[in-house]
Amino acid sequence: MKRSVVVMLLLLMTLLAKADQLATLTPEQAEKAVTYLKKESVVVLWCSCCKDDPLRRVTVKEVFRKALQDGKHYSVVLKGRDENGKEIEEYLDLAYVFVKKKSEGHSLGKLLKFKCDPCVPPFYWDAPAAG
Repeated sequence: MKRSVVVMLLLLMTLLAKADQLATLTPEQAEKAVTYLKKESVVVLWCSCCKDDPLRRVTVKEVFRKALQDGKHYSVVLKGRDENGKEIEEYLDLAYVFVKKKSEGHSLGKLLKFKCDPCVPPFYWDAPAAG
C-alpha cells in the first residue's frame, strides 16, 4: 500500500512540474527570451502538457522582463491581443510559448536551448492571428 501511495505522489509531482518549467528565469535567460520575442508579431500560447488548455494565437504588442520578489530571478511578460481582440497581459512559461519558424510552431524554450519539455513536436502553423 505504501509503495502505491509513493508511486502516485511521484506521478502527480511529475505532472505538476511540467506545468511550470520556464516561468522563473535567470536574468540572462529572461533577456534572451525578450530579445527573441520582440522580433515576433504573433505567438501561440498553449500549455500542451495541460489537459483542456486551448491553443491561443496572440499578436505581440510589448514584451519585457520583470524581477521576482527574490531579486535574482525574472519572469517574461507579454502584452498583446488575442484572436478575439481581447487585450491580454500574461506571465509566460517559455516551454509553452510557440513561435513560427518556416511553416512550423516551435517551443521558444527549445529554440533558445533551455531545458524543457513542451510535450509536443513542432506543429504546422496554419492561420495568422487576428489583430
